[in-house]
Amino acid sequence: MTNQLYFAYGSNLCITQMQSRCPDATPVCALNLPNAVLRFRGWADVAYLKGGTCPGGLWEISRHDERTLDAYEGVAHGLYEKRYLKLKVRGEVRECLYYMMLNTGIMPPSQAYLDVIAQGYRDFGLDLDRLRRVLEHSYRRQRKTPFLRGRWRRKGMAKFAVLENNPAFEEVSP
Repeated sequence: MTNQLYFAYGSNLCITQMQSRCPDATPVCALNLPNAVLRFRGWADVAYLKGGTCPGGLWEISRHDERTLDAYEGVAHGLYEKRYLKLKVRGEVRECLYYMMLNTGIMPPSQAYLDVIAQGYRDFGLDLDRLRRVLEHSYRRQRKTPFLRGRWRRKGMAKFAVLENNPAFEEVSP
C-alpha cells in the first residue's frame, strides 16, 4: 500500500517534531502551494487566496501517522478538518492530505509555536522572510473571534510572538 502524501505548513514542518510524533513520516520536498496563503489564527492555517502561494513541506506518512495527526490537529473536536488536493509528484498524480482550520479570525501565535515553525522552515529550506511577513500580518489584521479568545485563555494565555528582533528569524549557521 502506498503511503499518504501530507502537506505541512505549520509546526509539522519541523523534522524533529514530526519524527517524534509520526515515526513513519519521511520528508519528500519543499512545496509552494498555489492559490493559498499561510495565516495565523493563534495556530497556523492555510487559506484560499487566488494568486497566493503558501510555503510548506511535503511528507509521506503511514495510516498510523495520519491517525496521530488527526488527533494532534483536533479533527474530532472540530478545530481542523481534513482536506485533499491532487499533486503531481515525480511524474505521478497523487492525492495529498492537508488540514484546514474551521475557525476564522487572525491572531499571532505564541513564541514557542513560532520557533518550531521557523525550525521547520529551516529544515525544508523555506524563506524565513515569508514567515516573518505572515507574523506581521497577524498583528496588523488581528481579529480575535470568541472561539480564539476562549481557547487562548484556556491554554494559559501564552505570550504572543514578538515582532521586533524575533530570535525565530535569526539565521543559524550549519
